[in-house]
Amino acid sequence: MAMLPLGRFLVGMPCWPLHKQFRRTVFVAAVALFFVTLLQLRYHGGPFRRPPPPPELKPYHVNTIGDDNEPRTMVTSSAFHPISFPPGHNKTLEELCASFPRHLLARIQPVLKTGFTDEPGRMLSQMQSCSACFQPGDLLIFSDLDDTYRGHEIIDILATLPKSYHEFESFKPYFEQKRLRDSGDAATNPDALKAIDGWKLDKFKFLPQVQQAWQMKPNRDFYVFYETDTYVFWDPLLRFLDTLDPDTPLYLGSASPGRGDEFGRNTLFANGGPGYVLSRAAVKQLLQRKIGPTGAYLDPPFAEKYRYLMHDAECCGDSALGFALWQSGIQMQALYPMFAQHPIQHLPFDAMRWCSPLFTLHKTSFDDIRALFQWEFTSRSNDYAMRHRDLWEFQKPGSEMRRINWRNDDRFGHKVENVSIATGEECEAHCRSVGECFMWSWRGNALKECFVSESVMLYGQEAQPEEIERKKETDPEKTEREEGAPEEVESVPVTYMSGWIVDRVKEWKTNHDCNDTLWLSHSFGRMF
Repeated sequence: MAMLPLGRFLVGMPCWPLHKQFRRTVFVAAVALFFVTLLQLRYHGGPFRRPPPPPELKPYHVNTIGDDNEPRTMVTSSAFHPISFPPGHNKTLEELCASFPRHLLARIQPVLKTGFTDEPGRMLSQMQSCSACFQPGDLLIFSDLDDTYRGHEIIDILATLPKSYHEFESFKPYFEQKRLRDSGDAATNPDALKAIDGWKLDKFKFLPQVQQAWQMKPNRDFYVFYETDTYVFWDPLLRFLDTLDPDTPLYLGSASPGRGDEFGRNTLFANGGPGYVLSRAAVKQLLQRKIGPTGAYLDPPFAEKYRYLMHDAECCGDSALGFALWQSGIQMQALYPMFAQHPIQHLPFDAMRWCSPLFTLHKTSFDDIRALFQWEFTSRSNDYAMRHRDLWEFQKPGSEMRRINWRNDDRFGHKVENVSIATGEECEAHCRSVGECFMWSWRGNALKECFVSESVMLYGQEAQPEEIERKKETDPEKTEREEGAPEEVESVPVTYMSGWIVDRVKEWKTNHDCNDTLWLSHSFGRMF
């Protein structure tokens, strides 16, 4: 093909690429493209730019309460009428309960938790003591199977949980327990019922019972949750609740260490055994769900929202409930020892507790819980709520010198070391040689251990001679045991004897008269 001369080629081209208006259009388009590209790079990043980091999560707000730990006095009065009965009265249970202030149940909602595999004596002792005065419909009773007891409906709270809970291995006993009950095998084969370990189901009751209590008895001022081995002193508790604002989110109980949250903050929860109290505002805040602009709930239902807390490794429902309340922005108020984690026989009496009231006890025996109820009706006063000092009169620890086959609680004392003590009498003599020692406990026979307690007294419990296992003392001439090998243990006989320094206890009581009731404020420093 013949090449055209350059001049003829240019002459033959159309003239529009060289037109002035065209060049202006191209220039404007190029400038516009430049700015569009610049904006694109600025707001979306180039191909080699890292994406922006996700926004940093900020800790959710919890209305934390500083430790007060200062007692305060308050003017309160009893709502019972009559307030008390003379000692030695022969009143029936119905006559005693006629004095209970049932009108307050319009504001205070008692909630009792039980279980199908609980000891039968628990519910009986409850209904003959601190739950005796509630008529059917007054008291909410939640369990892991439905039932009735003395006219009271027992509600299967686990039946309200969504199907997603059925995936938990620890939830499986629920279905086997129900099968045994429905088939009648639970009554004829108690060993089969015991084998499924129904206690595993207990943790699943705590969260849904709060929601169910609100649905069945909404807008009560306070919800009092307790268990079948809890003893509730209703008069001091009702007096105390009457001094609080139910529209403040309140979570009251005896503190136990809980899990840490995702921001490294340690939490505490109210131990379920001594009971705990939630105010109306606390329950509303816990159950509250976020709502979108169309009115649709953005949060899942309550039980589903907190299902992740109920994994198989979680032991305790009171811990899960406490964490759910924490995530809702509510910190518990630690009110031990008014909510006491002790049975009556191990309840300590000391200067800190002496003039403070008592709301609950935990794990008190069936006989003691009934005896306490009868005694309480003879011991109330309108002038003050029942205090530890008043409860001392129930068993009078420290009013006798010595008991054989008796063991005082070693947790409130210490083992005597570096002193040769061979008998219970020598243990008592050592206690007397220590200025503030109130009580002693001797483990005799092979053990020969002496424990003494200073500035604290309690009642203790019967302890018959027995054999206990202890680590076997090693022969120094023998070689050390192989790493990983189990420690050798041996059985040794032990006898028990305990006593009190009666004159010191009497003098201490005289010097610690209670001019008033001292209501203890919140403090995490007071924990059992």
